[in-house]
Amino acid sequence: MSDRRNRVGGGVFVLRSLFFDRAGTGGGFGSISARMTGVRLASVLSASFETFFPCLCLHCGEPVGGDRVGLCDTCWTTVIPHEGQPCPRCGGPSAGDPPLCLSCQSSPPPQSGTILWGEYDGALRSAILALKKRGHDPISTHLARRLSARIAAEGWTETVDTVTHVPSHRFRTVRLGWSAAACLAHDVARELGVPAQRMLRRRGLARQTGRTRAQRMGMSRHSFSCRRPLDGRHVLIIDDVATTGTTLRRVAEVLLLAGSETVYCAAMAATPDARRVT
Repeated sequence: MSDRRNRVGGGVFVLRSLFFDRAGTGGGFGSISARMTGVRLASVLSASFETFFPCLCLHCGEPVGGDRVGLCDTCWTTVIPHEGQPCPRCGGPSAGDPPLCLSCQSSPPPQSGTILWGEYDGALRSAILALKKRGHDPISTHLARRLSARIAAEGWTETVDTVTHVPSHRFRTVRLGWSAAACLAHDVARELGVPAQRMLRRRGLARQTGRTRAQRMGMSRHSFSCRRPLDGRHVLIIDDVATTGTTLRRVAEVLLLAGSETVYCAAMAATPDARRVT
């Protein structure tokens, strides 16, 4: 359903191309009046397409009005951050006093701070899946604004000088042509006003998808490598979804071994789990 807007946009482009060349001047018709007729006709047909083939919400399937992207107004209102006081080190649940959770008190992760914005469920899950599986880039901008606002509330934000992302497997990137985490990292970096750089490579062919919790937590840090020495950088790692938090730990370890002074992590969503995220 969501591909319908792409087809509509393509149809309008073709109609406009009947009247305009690449330079924006009239094509075969040649006259100003003919070009204006082309503009009016394209506008009318565009409105007609929107009326008869509206873009549908990726979550509930209802028509999306106006210039809304991906989700309808009702579903966007349900995209909310986690409630409560999270552990500032791993992002998991915490009683708040002391602020660190029991796990981080005994075995803290290598990163200095972690943000897990929302729960990977409902409309947020639908939006992330659309970005991951179908390449809905505009959704990345809307999600990144929410994540960036949460990051900006942290005291360490001003120290961050580089944003990077958890890399996808090479074959997946080639097959799909995009990376959801890379899209989010680019948009978050723009919102924060710092550069986004590709710093990590993913090794091997093993994927976390479909693995049990125990298998995920057994991931080796050798699954990743750093592209260059970091020499005291303060890096923010962005990922789309965190399940056990192991991937974030491993990439943080790699960046610190490469010379980064501090590493922070942020994921748009965390999978629901009655047990805490470790």
